[in-house]
Amino acid sequence: MPLAKDLIASFSRDLLLFAEEDHNYTQAYKDAFQSKIAEVEQKEASNTALVQQKQATQALYLLGEDLKKPLKSLRIRIERAGIPTNLTTQILTDIKKRNFEGVGSKLTDLISLVNAHLTLLQDKGMKSTIPQDLRDFQLAIAAKADEQTQLMKKVAGIIGTQKELYDGLYKYISEICEDGKLIFEGQQKADEYIIKRMLAKLHVDKVKSGEGKITF
Repeated sequence: MPLAKDLIASFSRDLLLFAEEDHNYTQAYKDAFQSKIAEVEQKEASNTALVQQKQATQALYLLGEDLKKPLKSLRIRIERAGIPTNLTTQILTDIKKRNFEGVGSKLTDLISLVNAHLTLLQDKGMKSTIPQDLRDFQLAIAAKADEQTQLMKKVAGIIGTQKELYDGLYKYISEICEDGKLIFEGQQKADEYIIKRMLAKLHVDKVKSGEGKITF
């Protein structure tokens, strides 16, 4: 829904230019698009599993954000100890990419490494709680990721029964974006009609706000 809402804001502003390109872009077309967004939004709001899935995803992302600082601190201690590994950097990259399966598996290796060099790392300033903190993060991430996966499967089944509704919304999105890219070709405003760039912007906004998965 965030993408559709951003798109209709741009489309409403540029409606006259769209009408010059194609006479089918009328006020009635815009109103129909708005109604479709509202219809999908209402369906999603009444979908308990979808709401729970978004909450689980948000919680998972927040766990990743909370893990960043201890990882960065540990990386400094590892570098000062002269231990040859880039595990902390790899995990931070996985967090950024939302690859929590990778985070979990690499945390296993990192915990083993920390335990193998415990005295040396503590001499370099590592907090004594770090091994347990990493295990706690690993367990919490695994549990939340499993919850998210189960809810996503449930949501996919529900959305599958509402395919026609989502297809109707996507039809508006694809038409407007196709013409918007052409109308504003070579201009910065064209980014507002390129789905890949719209999703990238929304992803940045979601990361900053700590929210979950992006949908239409």
